[in-house]
Amino acid sequence: MKHITEKLDTIPEHFKILDFYLPDDSYAILDIETTGLSPAYSSVVVVGMIIVSREEITLHQLFATSPSDELEVLSNTAKLLSGYTYIITFNGRFFDVPFLYKRGNKHGVEIPELFNLDLFVLLKYYSDLPKILPRMNQKTIEEYAGISSNRSDTISGAESVELYNKYLETGEKDLERRILLHNSDDVKQLLGLMTLIRNSDVHKSFNKTGFPISDGRITGIDLKKADLIIKGISNTKTEYIAFPSLEAPYHFQMSGKDGSFEITLPCESKDNSIYVDIKTLLDDSAREVLSILPFYVNDYLILKEKNRINYLEINLLARELSKFALSRL
Repeated sequence: MKHITEKLDTIPEHFKILDFYLPDDSYAILDIETTGLSPAYSSVVVVGMIIVSREEITLHQLFATSPSDELEVLSNTAKLLSGYTYIITFNGRFFDVPFLYKRGNKHGVEIPELFNLDLFVLLKYYSDLPKILPRMNQKTIEEYAGISSNRSDTISGAESVELYNKYLETGEKDLERRILLHNSDDVKQLLGLMTLIRNSDVHKSFNKTGFPISDGRITGIDLKKADLIIKGISNTKTEYIAFPSLEAPYHFQMSGKDGSFEITLPCESKDNSIYVDIKTLLDDSAREVLSILPFYVNDYLILKEKNRINYLEINLLARELSKFALSRL
């Protein structure tokens, strides 16, 4: 295995809107190259990561010089990712991350389960770009963002597979260079694509895809009639159930098998609006966090008003309520 590193001068733009959900400014941007699309029959060729920390930004590429290197590539990937809260990918939710997990399971390597901010999901489902662009692949979006000229490589993912097969036969350094260039350009370009976060409905996206919390992560939130339903996974795994009471007016249930939990909070509704009395629900510190929100009025948090769903308010309420419920275990 080869481990190639490169210090980058690029300074990622800071998006204040993400601070609501991802307060840690250290993270990894990830992209992989494989020998095919199925992790059952294909292996990992390159794992490219840009590690963004307070001190520096470094590109890491873990390259399998032979199929037998895959175990070492996966082990080093797990080490590099440990200690981070989240990763940023493009289509990683559907391809890169499941592929790494399945190959890791095959080799007995535990890849950290980090929250994945998938720019493809964000832009495809929570922006107007699909109405504008003919395709939602990475290179088309790069052209729209005006950063396509920053790319040096000219091959596709399929061509990268062909080059790797030739590399295994010949060991040609130029083939290795072109494979690594394709991967490094893919992962570096994601830094530029992050500017399109402004074009998306970030709060709705996190409402549907979830986000990290201090003791795990929320996996999804739903407002059904006058009930707020919060689903998540906790690092604490215990069999637990609690029914609504005066002190905790919600239903809470957790599985001891995997730490998955669900909270159902009955809300109040009137005149086609849904709201929650925060004063009787949460402690002072949680109320202080929520009090900065636009739709926090006289200790009431308005979750829905007529046809408007206040995703930010819902998300932060879900976060604070989850923290409160988990602290009572």
